[in-house]
Amino acid sequence: MDDEEPSREALCTYIRDYCTDLDIVAECDCVKSAYKAIQEFNPQLVFLDIEMPKGNGFDLLKLFDPPEFKVIFVTAFSEYAIKAFRFSAIDYLLKPVKVDELIEAVNKTKSEIELKHSYDLNIQTLLTHITDPVNFNSLVIPDLKGFRVINLSDILMCEADAYCTIFYLQGNTKITSSKNLKHYEEFLKEYQFIRVNRSFIVNIQHVKGYSHQGDIFMAEKLVCPLGDSYKAQFLRIFNSMK
Repeated sequence: MDDEEPSREALCTYIRDYCTDLDIVAECDCVKSAYKAIQEFNPQLVFLDIEMPKGNGFDLLKLFDPPEFKVIFVTAFSEYAIKAFRFSAIDYLLKPVKVDELIEAVNKTKSEIELKHSYDLNIQTLLTHITDPVNFNSLVIPDLKGFRVINLSDILMCEADAYCTIFYLQGNTKITSSKNLKHYEEFLKEYQFIRVNRSFIVNIQHVKGYSHQGDIFMAEKLVCPLGDSYKAQFLRIFNSMK
Protein backbone atom coordinates (compact mmCIF):
# COMPACT_ATOMS: atom_id res chain seq x y z
CA MET A 1 0.00 0.00 0.00
CA ASP A 2 1.87 3.04 -1.28
CA ASP A 3 0.77 6.49 -2.39
CA GLU A 4 3.73 6.99 -4.76
CA GLU A 5 2.90 5.20 -8.00
CA PRO A 6 6.46 4.91 -9.43
CA SER A 7 7.86 3.41 -6.22
CA ARG A 8 4.85 1.12 -5.89
CA GLU A 9 5.31 -0.10 -9.46
CA ALA A 10 9.02 -0.72 -8.82
CA LEU A 11 8.25 -2.71 -5.67
CA CYS A 12 5.65 -4.81 -7.52
CA THR A 13 8.18 -5.51 -10.26
CA TYR A 14 10.78 -6.64 -7.72
CA ILE A 15 8.26 -8.89 -5.99
CA ARG A 16 7.16 -10.51 -9.26
CA ASP A 17 10.78 -10.99 -10.41
CA TYR A 18 12.50 -12.02 -7.16
CA CYS A 19 9.74 -13.25 -4.81
CA THR A 20 7.92 -15.46 -7.26
CA ASP A 21 5.99 -17.44 -4.65
CA LEU A 22 4.12 -14.27 -3.59
CA ASP A 23 0.87 -13.35 -5.33
CA ILE A 24 0.02 -9.64 -5.50
CA VAL A 25 -3.74 -9.44 -4.96
CA ALA A 26 -4.16 -5.65 -4.75
CA GLU A 27 -2.39 -2.30 -5.02
CA CYS A 28 -3.76 0.68 -3.10
CA ASP A 29 -2.93 4.37 -2.83
CA CYS A 30 -4.81 5.45 0.32
CA VAL A 31 -5.95 4.18 3.72
CA LYS A 32 -9.57 3.74 2.63
CA SER A 33 -8.82 1.60 -0.42
CA ALA A 34 -6.21 -0.38 1.52
CA TYR A 35 -8.72 -1.15 4.26
CA LYS A 36 -11.28 -2.39 1.72
CA ALA A 37 -8.69 -4.53 -0.07
CA ILE A 38 -7.50 -6.17 3.15
CA GLN A 39 -11.10 -6.91 4.13
CA GLU A 40 -11.77 -8.44 0.73
CA PHE A 41 -8.62 -10.47 0.13
CA ASN A 42 -7.48 -11.28 3.71
CA PRO A 43 -3.75 -11.20 2.79
CA GLN A 44 -1.01 -12.85 4.83
CA LEU A 45 1.45 -10.02 4.11
CA VAL A 46 1.02 -6.29 3.49
CA PHE A 47 3.76 -3.97 2.21
CA LEU A 48 2.86 -0.67 3.83
CA ASP A 49 4.08 2.88 3.29
CA ILE A 50 3.87 5.36 6.17
CA GLU A 51 2.67 8.49 4.41
CA MET A 52 -0.63 7.99 2.59
CA PRO A 53 -3.42 10.36 1.50
CA LYS A 54 -6.00 11.08 4.22
CA GLY A 55 -4.06 9.23 6.90
CA ASN A 56 -0.95 7.11 7.28
CA GLY A 57 0.09 3.52 7.63
CA PHE A 58 -0.34 3.58 11.39
CA ASP A 59 -3.94 4.77 10.99
CA LEU A 60 -4.55 1.73 8.81
CA LEU A 61 -3.09 -0.67 11.38
CA LYS A 62 -5.30 0.80 14.11
CA LEU A 63 -8.36 -0.23 12.10
CA PHE A 64 -7.48 -3.87 12.77
CA ASP A 65 -7.49 -5.11 16.38
CA PRO A 66 -5.21 -6.91 16.12
CA PRO A 67 -4.01 -7.20 12.50
CA GLU A 68 -4.21 -10.77 11.22
CA PHE A 69 -1.54 -10.11 8.60
CA LYS A 70 2.20 -9.51 8.67
CA VAL A 71 3.53 -6.07 7.74
CA ILE A 72 6.72 -4.98 6.01
CA PHE A 73 7.04 -1.21 6.00
CA VAL A 74 8.42 0.44 2.88
CA THR A 75 9.39 3.98 3.74
CA ALA A 76 11.68 6.95 3.49
CA PHE A 77 10.49 7.96 6.96
CA SER A 78 12.43 9.60 9.80
CA GLU A 79 15.13 8.08 11.95
CA TYR A 80 12.70 8.15 14.86
CA ALA A 81 10.32 5.78 13.06
CA ILE A 82 13.22 3.50 12.14
CA LYS A 83 14.08 3.28 15.83
CA ALA A 84 10.48 2.38 16.62
CA PHE A 85 10.58 -0.41 14.02
CA ARG A 86 13.78 -1.81 15.53
CA PHE A 87 12.49 -1.73 19.09
CA SER A 88 9.35 -3.53 17.94
CA ALA A 89 11.10 -6.18 15.80
CA ILE A 90 9.14 -4.99 12.78
CA ASP A 91 10.62 -5.44 9.32
CA TYR A 92 11.07 -2.38 7.15
CA LEU A 93 12.62 -1.49 3.81
CA LEU A 94 14.09 1.93 3.08
CA LYS A 95 13.42 3.61 -0.24
CA PRO A 96 14.78 3.06 -2.78
CA VAL A 97 14.20 -0.62 -2.08
CA LYS A 98 17.18 -2.95 -2.53
CA VAL A 99 16.45 -6.38 -3.96
CA ASP A 100 18.59 -8.30 -1.46
CA GLU A 101 16.90 -6.57 1.50
CA LEU A 102 13.47 -7.28 0.02
CA ILE A 103 14.28 -10.97 -0.37
CA GLU A 104 15.63 -11.17 3.19
CA ALA A 105 12.56 -9.49 4.69
CA VAL A 106 10.16 -11.69 2.71
CA ASN A 107 12.00 -14.90 3.63
CA LYS A 108 11.95 -13.95 7.31
CA THR A 109 8.23 -13.18 7.18
CA LYS A 110 7.49 -16.47 5.40
CA SER A 111 9.31 -18.34 8.17
CA GLU A 112 7.25 -16.55 10.81
CA ILE A 113 4.04 -17.42 8.98
CA GLU A 114 5.03 -21.08 8.67
CA LEU A 115 5.92 -21.26 12.37
CA LYS A 116 2.70 -19.41 13.27
CA HIS A 117 4.60 -16.87 15.36
CA SER A 118 2.39 -14.39 17.19
CA TYR A 119 2.64 -10.91 15.70
CA ASP A 120 0.30 -8.99 18.00
CA LEU A 121 2.98 -7.94 20.48
CA ASN A 122 5.14 -6.44 17.76
CA ILE A 123 2.35 -4.30 16.35
CA GLN A 124 1.15 -3.19 19.78
CA THR A 125 4.68 -2.21 20.81
CA LEU A 126 5.25 -0.35 17.54
CA LEU A 127 2.03 1.67 17.89
CA THR A 128 2.93 2.50 21.50
CA HIS A 129 6.36 3.75 20.46
CA ILE A 130 4.98 5.76 17.55
CA THR A 131 2.42 7.54 19.74
CA ASP A 132 4.96 8.16 22.53
CA PRO A 133 8.02 9.73 20.88
CA VAL A 134 9.92 10.09 24.18
CA ASN A 135 9.64 6.84 26.09
CA PHE A 136 11.06 3.76 24.45
CA ASN A 137 10.79 1.58 27.54
CA SER A 138 10.18 -1.86 26.07
CA LEU A 139 11.84 -4.07 23.50
CA VAL A 140 10.47 -6.91 21.37
CA ILE A 141 12.98 -9.75 21.16
CA PRO A 142 12.59 -12.38 18.43
CA ASP A 143 13.62 -15.87 19.51
CA LEU A 144 13.21 -19.41 18.20
CA LYS A 145 9.69 -19.70 19.64
CA GLY A 146 8.34 -16.32 18.57
CA PHE A 147 8.66 -12.94 20.29
CA ARG A 148 9.05 -11.64 23.83
CA VAL A 149 8.36 -8.09 25.03
CA ILE A 150 10.62 -7.01 27.88
CA ASN A 151 11.15 -3.75 29.76
CA LEU A 152 14.54 -2.14 29.19
CA SER A 153 14.91 -1.69 32.95
CA ASP A 154 14.70 -5.49 33.39
CA ILE A 155 17.75 -6.14 31.21
CA LEU A 156 20.92 -6.67 33.27
CA MET A 157 23.31 -7.39 30.42
CA CYS A 158 23.56 -8.84 26.91
CA GLU A 159 26.11 -11.39 25.74
CA ALA A 160 27.13 -12.26 22.19
CA ASP A 161 26.65 -15.93 21.38
CA ALA A 162 27.88 -16.47 17.82
CA TYR A 163 25.18 -14.87 15.64
CA CYS A 164 22.71 -14.64 18.55
CA THR A 165 22.39 -12.54 21.72
CA ILE A 166 21.70 -13.79 25.24
CA PHE A 167 19.68 -11.38 27.40
CA TYR A 168 20.15 -11.70 31.17
CA LEU A 169 17.04 -10.41 32.93
CA GLN A 170 15.96 -9.65 36.46
CA GLY A 171 14.64 -12.71 38.24
CA ASN A 172 17.61 -14.87 37.21
CA THR A 173 16.12 -15.52 33.79
CA LYS A 174 17.64 -15.30 30.34
CA ILE A 175 16.41 -15.50 26.77
CA THR A 176 18.28 -15.90 23.49
CA SER A 177 17.54 -13.62 20.55
CA SER A 178 18.10 -14.59 16.94
CA LYS A 179 19.66 -11.15 16.35
CA ASN A 180 23.36 -10.48 16.95
CA LEU A 181 24.78 -8.15 19.61
CA LYS A 182 25.67 -5.37 17.19
CA HIS A 183 22.02 -5.12 16.14
CA TYR A 184 21.04 -4.23 19.71
CA GLU A 185 24.06 -2.08 20.53
CA GLU A 186 23.07 0.50 17.91
CA PHE A 187 19.99 1.62 19.81
CA LEU A 188 20.54 0.40 23.40
CA LYS A 189 23.52 2.73 23.77
CA GLU A 190 21.05 5.62 24.06
CA TYR A 191 19.51 4.02 27.16
CA GLN A 192 22.44 3.68 29.58
CA PHE A 193 23.73 0.46 28.06
CA ILE A 194 27.45 0.37 27.30
CA ARG A 195 29.76 -2.18 25.72
CA VAL A 196 32.39 -3.38 28.19
CA ASN A 197 34.20 -5.89 25.98
CA ARG A 198 33.76 -7.50 22.58
CA SER A 199 31.07 -9.87 23.85
CA PHE A 200 29.12 -7.96 26.53
CA ILE A 201 26.86 -4.92 26.85
CA VAL A 202 25.75 -4.01 30.37
CA ASN A 203 22.94 -1.88 31.78
CA ILE A 204 24.90 0.63 33.84
CA GLN A 205 21.95 0.95 36.22
CA HIS A 206 22.53 -2.64 37.36
CA VAL A 207 26.30 -2.40 37.87
CA LYS A 208 27.23 -2.91 41.52
CA GLY A 209 30.98 -2.53 41.28
CA TYR A 210 34.19 -3.67 39.62
CA SER A 211 37.57 -5.05 40.57
CA HIS A 212 41.09 -4.06 39.57
CA GLN A 213 41.39 -7.55 38.11
CA GLY A 214 38.90 -6.53 35.43
CA ASP A 215 35.61 -7.97 36.69
CA ILE A 216 32.30 -6.09 36.60
CA PHE A 217 29.87 -7.12 39.32
CA MET A 218 26.24 -6.94 38.27
CA ALA A 219 22.95 -7.34 40.10
CA GLU A 220 21.85 -10.91 40.88
CA LYS A 221 25.48 -12.03 41.29
CA LEU A 222 26.32 -11.85 37.61
CA VAL A 223 29.91 -11.09 36.61
CA CYS A 224 31.36 -10.08 33.25
CA PRO A 225 34.89 -9.10 32.17
CA LEU A 226 35.93 -5.49 31.50
CA GLY A 227 38.08 -5.17 28.39
CA ASP A 228 41.13 -2.89 28.52
CA SER A 229 40.03 -0.79 25.54
CA TYR A 230 36.60 -0.18 27.15
CA LYS A 231 37.85 0.54 30.67
CA ALA A 232 38.18 4.34 30.45
CA GLN A 233 34.67 4.84 29.10
CA PHE A 234 33.17 2.44 31.64
CA LEU A 235 34.88 4.10 34.62
CA ARG A 236 33.90 7.57 33.44
CA ILE A 237 30.23 6.62 33.16
CA PHE A 238 30.13 4.49 36.30
CA ASN A 239 31.83 7.12 38.46
CA SER A 240 29.56 9.88 37.16
CA MET A 241 26.54 7.97 38.47
CA LYS A 242 27.72 7.72 42.06
